[in-house]
Amino acid sequence: MTDEHGSLDDGSPDRAPADHRPLRFGTFLFPRTVAGRALLDHAAQAEELGYDLIAVPDHPYNPDYVDQVALLSAVVGRTSSIRVLTDVVNLALRPPAVLAKTAWTIDRLAPGRLDLGLGTGGLWDQIAAIGGPRWKPREARERLAEAIDVIRLLWSGDADVTYAGQYYQLDHPQPLLPPQQPIQLWIGSGGPLMRRLTAGVGAGWIPNGNRLDLDTVRADAAHFDTELAAAGRSRTAVPRLYNAFFGHKLQDRSEGFLVGPASQWIDELTALALELDFDTFVLGDRETPVEHLQIFADQVIPQVRAQVAAARP
Repeated sequence: MTDEHGSLDDGSPDRAPADHRPLRFGTFLFPRTVAGRALLDHAAQAEELGYDLIAVPDHPYNPDYVDQVALLSAVVGRTSSIRVLTDVVNLALRPPAVLAKTAWTIDRLAPGRLDLGLGTGGLWDQIAAIGGPRWKPREARERLAEAIDVIRLLWSGDADVTYAGQYYQLDHPQPLLPPQQPIQLWIGSGGPLMRRLTAGVGAGWIPNGNRLDLDTVRADAAHFDTELAAAGRSRTAVPRLYNAFFGHKLQDRSEGFLVGPASQWIDELTALALELDFDTFVLGDRETPVEHLQIFADQVIPQVRAQVAAARP
């Protein structure tokens, strides 16, 4: 059942205490072409306000958006400490060996500041329109699993690497130096088989989609818990990121899950953390992203941190 703000309460008994990661809060940077250098101002403001990370999507086929990787490179040059997240990289348009080098490059420029979120692509009509492939769901999953292997091999620092997959191969490439700090590989996964893959090999879980309703979030998290157990990993072994943007609004009137005033956001983000173990939240509003940065930083984030800290041993 839920309270008046839709907080998560399924009536289950309290779970045993577990090791939890500190909460992290990020801002979603909508990479509009018309925004130009204002995108970098947004990033700098987020860092000044104490946000933990900046997330950017990957839509190379969209002329209204600038390129994800180019923007993130500019962001790490403009800022000094805030982390950046690919939310998520479009594997269908970025081959894994090249992607490994791209992420490695950002790590060389800004050590320890990149989290690599990886997804299959998904928008196949748009991908095909610029010459990309159309993958069936099974092929997309298999390619993603192989891509993870390829990327990690190329980051391993091993002098002699080979890989013979169905879709991707490595034939003794010249080795990279290992990343200066480990690059966490998050996986965007919406369906049950993708959640299984993430539970087995992912360093972080990004539920696929940004308009997830409360029942969907609860069901997906429960299934992810089951897959983690089957993989021999604890419930808190894999960080969880909730994308609260696009359909989620900070506004005076309550109109559903994460659509309402700051007090509602505080309660519902707290519930996501305490009851479903989400530890990273990417906040944003397509219509007023910069204006809401300050409101979230002043009114929402400190209260969520305080409530979660008070509730945990």
